[in-house]
Amino acid sequence: MVKTTINLDTEVYRELFKETIHKYGTTKALSRLINEKLKVIIKKGKAPNDILERSAGTWTMKETGLQYTRRLRRESEKRLKRILHEE
Repeated sequence: MVKTTINLDTEVYRELFKETIHKYGTTKALSRLINEKLKVIIKKGKAPNDILERSAGTWTMKETGLQYTRRLRRESEKRLKRILHEE
């Protein structure tokens, strides 16, 4: 076990505090409750930092990988032909 200090939002702390009192009858088990919650999140395959989830959908796919590859090849061939005809 590693001992560390974290900063919690007041709102988050209050909720965890209430749950700890309800579940264990004391606030001394706050670390235990936080560890249990984090283990559940990690087991589900979700990182505690949900940046990916929050940012998902902000980009739109204009083309598939296959379409992108074909477009790049087509453009490369056009450039090559243009360069060869200019010489």
